[in-house]
Amino acid sequence: MKEKCRLLIDDFLAVIPAEYREMVNDLAEFADRLGYTPRRNKVSLFSIDFYKSKIKRTIMKLEECNPKIPSGIPQLRLKFYANANYSDPFKAGIKSVIESFDGKYTGCYGCGRCKDKPEGYVYLYPDGRKIFRCGGELIPIPNWYEGHIKEIKQLMKTQNDFWLSKI
Repeated sequence: MKEKCRLLIDDFLAVIPAEYREMVNDLAEFADRLGYTPRRNKVSLFSIDFYKSKIKRTIMKLEECNPKIPSGIPQLRLKFYANANYSDPFKAGIKSVIESFDGKYTGCYGCGRCKDKPEGYVYLYPDGRKIFRCGGELIPIPNWYEGHIKEIKQLMKTQNDFWLSKI
């Protein structure tokens, strides 16, 4: 990891709870190995996007703990729509995004980034309804912990490989 990127990650690690530092560092280093560069966002909370200029995509966002949310968990957002399968916390993230806007922001946005067919997430409700969510947005992963790290890395790798196959 380049020194400037390492310093940014170290600054971020200093503002999150100690029990998350190793996990966040592991994810940041993995994103770096995939070719994503951390960039600090100019927002009130300390926030970092992991962006790959070669494909002009962000795969992950990390944000310091929001003082309004009592969980004390650093916020993690991912793009992982290229994956066919993922566990319940990731499904819950998609459902949360769909329902937080009362289903208003579903379907294809028509932005033109998708070439062959719309790229995104399909959430299947127990009653059989299928809701499509555009893959252009990062999905928050609620209540993530160390047991999710291996799956997060696999989701990121599959997503990265998908994007690379499109160029």
